[in-house]
Amino acid sequence: MGKNRDSIPPDPYATPIQLKVKEKDKFKNIRAINSNISNLYKTIGATLVPDFKTNVVIDNSCYHNDIVICTQNIARQIAKSFGLHIVNVVVTFVQNLGVPGRVQLSAGNTFSVEVDRRYISNTNLISAVLAHEIAHIYLFKHNIRIQDTFQNEVLTDTTAAFLGCAWLILNSSHEERSFQNSQTTVKWFGYITQYEVGYILAKRDFLLKQNSADAMIFGRSREFFDAGKAHFLKSLGRPYVKRSALGSLIYQLKSRLIKGSIVFKCICCEQQLRIPESNKTLSVHCPACGNDLLCYS
Repeated sequence: MGKNRDSIPPDPYATPIQLKVKEKDKFKNIRAINSNISNLYKTIGATLVPDFKTNVVIDNSCYHNDIVICTQNIARQIAKSFGLHIVNVVVTFVQNLGVPGRVQLSAGNTFSVEVDRRYISNTNLISAVLAHEIAHIYLFKHNIRIQDTFQNEVLTDTTAAFLGCAWLILNSSHEERSFQNSQTTVKWFGYITQYEVGYILAKRDFLLKQNSADAMIFGRSREFFDAGKAHFLKSLGRPYVKRSALGSLIYQLKSRLIKGSIVFKCICCEQQLRIPESNKTLSVHCPACGNDLLCYS
C-alpha cells in the first residue's frame, strides 16, 4: 500500500476466508483487472509481457541468516524484475504497522518500504508484500494511478501479478485452523482474490506459451491457479472464436454498426479489434499485445 493514499482501505492482507467461496466472489474484480491490463498496454506498449517474461522466483543467493539482509536481497531482486535497476529499496520491519506493508513514494531513486514485523519469520509472506509495494514504485515511476484508493490497489495487485510476481503472490496463501471453533480459514495477500491472481497468471501464460502449474507448490496455490485458468479458458469460447446461435445474432447486430465487419475485444488486453465477415477462419493479430488468434468470421 502506498503511503500517500487519500484514505486507507481495510487491511486486505492475510484475508481470512472460509474454505468454500461463492462463485460470484471468486472473480468479483475481473472487469477492473482486465481494464487495468488494457491500460498497462496502452501506457507501456506491446512489449509489456515480453519484457517481463521471467516469473520471479527468489534466488537462493538472496537467503541469509540475517533476515534483514535476506529481505533487502529479495527487495533488490524484485525491483530488478520490474526493470527498476537504479532504484534502491530500503526495507525495515515495524511493530504493529497496521498494514502488512507501506511504501513512501517520493522523487528520487531511493524508496523506503516498511513491513509489519509479524511477517519477519516467513520469506514467502515477505516476498508477497514486497511484490505489491514495489509494484507501487513501478506504477509511480510510469505515472500510472487511479484516483479511487481501492481501485488503485487493485491496479497494483494486477500489475504485480501480470508482470511476473504471480508465483510469489499465490505461494503466499496458507491455511490456519482456529483452536476455538476448529474452523479452517485460508489467508492470502492482496486486494484481489487468489482466484483472480490465478486468472491473471493464466492469461500471462497464454501470451507467453507457458504453464505455471508446476510452480504452485505452497498452500492452495494450485487450486487457485487451476480455477483462475478455467475461468480464463472460458473466454476462449467467446462468440468470435467459436460461433453459436447467440454468436451469430451478436455478429449480425455488430455488422449493422460496421457493415461487413465484426468488432470484438482481444481476450488478452481488451483492445477493440475488427475482422471482415467472410465465413472463413482468419488469423487475427492484436497490435496492442501481440497476441494471435484464429477466429471464425
